[in-house]
Amino acid sequence: MFSRRRARKAQEQQRDLSARIRSAEAADRAGAAAEIAKVRDQAWALRELAQALEREPLPDTFSDIAGAFCDALFRDRVARERVEQILALPDDQPAELVRAWTAFMAECGAGAAMETVDDELGQDVRSRLRRLAGQGWRHRELSRMHKDSFAYYIAFGTAVVLVHDAVRRSAPLPGDEAEHARKEIRTALERALALPADSDERLGVLVALSMRPDEEETWTDRALAGLRIDEALALCRSPEPARVTLGLEALHSLMLFGPVLRRTAIRTTLDRVCVPDQEPYTFSEGLLGYAALQADDPLDDPPVELFLNALGHPDEVVRAAAASGLDRVGPGLPEEQRVVAALTDSLDSDPDAEVVRCAATALAGISCADEANTRAASRALARHADSADARVRAASVEGALLRDEPGAFARLTTELQRADVQAVFVSVTDAFVIDSRNDLTDVQRAELTRHLERLRQDGWAEHPGDDDETDAETRAGLVEQVLVALRGSAR
Repeated sequence: MFSRRRARKAQEQQRDLSARIRSAEAADRAGAAAEIAKVRDQAWALRELAQALEREPLPDTFSDIAGAFCDALFRDRVARERVEQILALPDDQPAELVRAWTAFMAECGAGAAMETVDDELGQDVRSRLRRLAGQGWRHRELSRMHKDSFAYYIAFGTAVVLVHDAVRRSAPLPGDEAEHARKEIRTALERALALPADSDERLGVLVALSMRPDEEETWTDRALAGLRIDEALALCRSPEPARVTLGLEALHSLMLFGPVLRRTAIRTTLDRVCVPDQEPYTFSEGLLGYAALQADDPLDDPPVELFLNALGHPDEVVRAAAASGLDRVGPGLPEEQRVVAALTDSLDSDPDAEVVRCAATALAGISCADEANTRAASRALARHADSADARVRAASVEGALLRDEPGAFARLTTELQRADVQAVFVSVTDAFVIDSRNDLTDVQRAELTRHLERLRQDGWAEHPGDDDETDAETRAGLVEQVLVALRGSAR
């Protein structure tokens, strides 16, 4: 009698949870998922949560349900070991991993197994898992890790969420929605074409095009971003030089502000149009496109020679683009020493101030594989520690902070105490606080807070220095942003 009562109670609980996880309220769905993960019937829990993941309309709530799904997987040894095997597949076989994952989910009652995996989805999954591994979470070694360890929990759960999130986002837009979106994209690009290249007005149109139309994420954001890149690539194939220029500008903006898709097509396009005899501004935009690709996911063969040669181009806009991208395309290659030497030469002797600034910034941020090259970059920046150009001084300070050089923090606080503090040093402070969040001492936090609060109380935002091109609202917002980061770093 007691066993029948328990069975009936379990069935009632399952019916209640099944109804709640289908609620129209996101909070109800997330709460029900957490409870489902704990029920005794593990097979039922996996089915319910897998199906909930497949139909979840909101990416934000998806993360909550995915966490509960991982908790249920932890409890089911057979399912957990199956997932470990899937995640252990080599990085160069992302399509096989996706096929295995979707087959597993289909067995759980969620969706259908993918027989064909397009390159876009495969590249997305590979990039996501590479970044996870790059952060130290060894998803491919789960079977050899202690199952109760924090490292196992994070690597397993994060990998599962990343893979299935990529699968959900890979769905294309329905035909009529896609055609409507294309028309809107083309209209925006034609509006940009009527504006001068390299103008704030054109940039405003392209940035707006690159952003999501709504603040809330949707599952179709990635498909829409792909359509935007397709239209930018179509411009790059035009016989009209003005359209090619706009296409490269649009690609650069889209890669900066959205997901980097169509990587193979973008690389092929850049290789075709980014040539030394190209119109200088168009050439510079192509160089920036290469750098954006490399920053998203390292290229197998980044065009480092093209960048090195571009540092000697007669037009300063090309030299500036080459300098600003070399810190991304150059590290870790046999040419790394030449890259640091070329940037140093630009920093020391280029006649254009913007090229010098870009070279300084690149030397500050470059992450060399050879420590000797890192030291060479540091020495080059140290020679310009007292530069009259605030941006060059800021790069020198930032590089010293990133490399934890003696006296770096004192150099930053000295700049923050100047009567003519430049906004670039507040930006450097912001980056330093974020990067050092866990290592910032109480004394450092208190000193930075004191300097920032003084800037706010003195009305610093309303009185820009000679080299400061930011407006008062931007400067005020930057100070508040750093103060918020400092409060968030308090232990």
